[in-house]
Amino acid sequence: MDNSFSILHNLEVDATLENVFQMVSVPEFLNEWWTHYCQGTPEPDSEYTFEFSETDILKGKVSKLSAPYEIEFLITEGDKDWIGTKVGFILEETGKGVRISFHHTEWKNTNEHFRQTSFCWALYLRILRKFVEEGLHVPYKDRYTY
Repeated sequence: MDNSFSILHNLEVDATLENVFQMVSVPEFLNEWWTHYCQGTPEPDSEYTFEFSETDILKGKVSKLSAPYEIEFLITEGDKDWIGTKVGFILEETGKGVRISFHHTEWKNTNEHFRQTSFCWALYLRILRKFVEEGLHVPYKDRYTY
């Protein structure tokens, strides 16, 4: 029996598959909508650092990669609730752009942190859409309230 929980979101963006894949896999672009600072390379088993503040740092490893259709990160270090979780993006071309199927799986419980993270992912994915479609830059400090 599976005793884990998942955060799932879907959205469509008016962009090319290659462009969206860059936005969810290349650190320079992850910094535009999710992280304050990111380091890593979209290659199999590559190590990533996802920094949100001096004390809020996650490390992860590329656990799935099928460019330009899918990338997933297994979180290996950081907040105890996140360790062992998987953050991933599955991309599919549609007639109007790209459908992003987002998942953050393997949560051990639905505590307050799980609920807050689900809310934050919805905010971040909205910012991703605005960045991809309009080039809108939201400063990191304003992302939670945007």
